[in-house]
Amino acid sequence: MTFPPFFQRPKGALLRISILWMLYEKPMHGYELMKRIEEQTGGAWLPSHSLLYNTLGDLEEQDLVSSQKDYKGEVERTIYTVTDNGKVHFDEEVKRIARMFSQMMGAAAKQPFPQIPHIFLEHLDANERKTLLTQIQNRLKIALSEVEKELAKLKK
Repeated sequence: MTFPPFFQRPKGALLRISILWMLYEKPMHGYELMKRIEEQTGGAWLPSHSLLYNTLGDLEEQDLVSSQKDYKGEVERTIYTVTDNGKVHFDEEVKRIARMFSQMMGAAAKQPFPQIPHIFLEHLDANERKTLLTQIQNRLKIALSEVEKELAKLKK
C-alpha cells in the first residue's frame, strides 16, 4: 500500500501547506514564518532553519512562492509571497486534505476510538492513562463545540 505524500513526510507536507497558507494572508520573511508556526502550534513545533529555507526554496522552484530582497537600513531580508500558481495549489491541497480527513472520519465512524491510541495507553500507568484520556476528552469537547458553532452559521 502506498500512502499519499502527506503521510510519507507529514512534517514536510504540513510545513508546505502552512507556508502557503501564511503567505496567502500576507508576504513574510523566513523568521516571521518561523514565529507564526511556533505560535500556531502552541510552541509544539518549530521547524529548523534548514527545513524552512529548503522548503521555501522548493516552493520557489515550483513557482508556488516568489522572493524579493528587502532592505531596512543595513539589514537585508528576503520577503516571500505566494504566487498565483501557489494560490491554486493551496486551494487544491486544502480540498484534497479535507477529502482525506472526511474519509478518515468515515473510517472512524466504524471504529470511533482508533487502535493506535490503545497501543500507547497500554504502556501508561493508571494516572498517566487518566491524564491522557482526560486531555483527549477535553479536546474533543472543544472540537465539538467549534463544529456546532460552524454548523449553526451554516443554518442561518
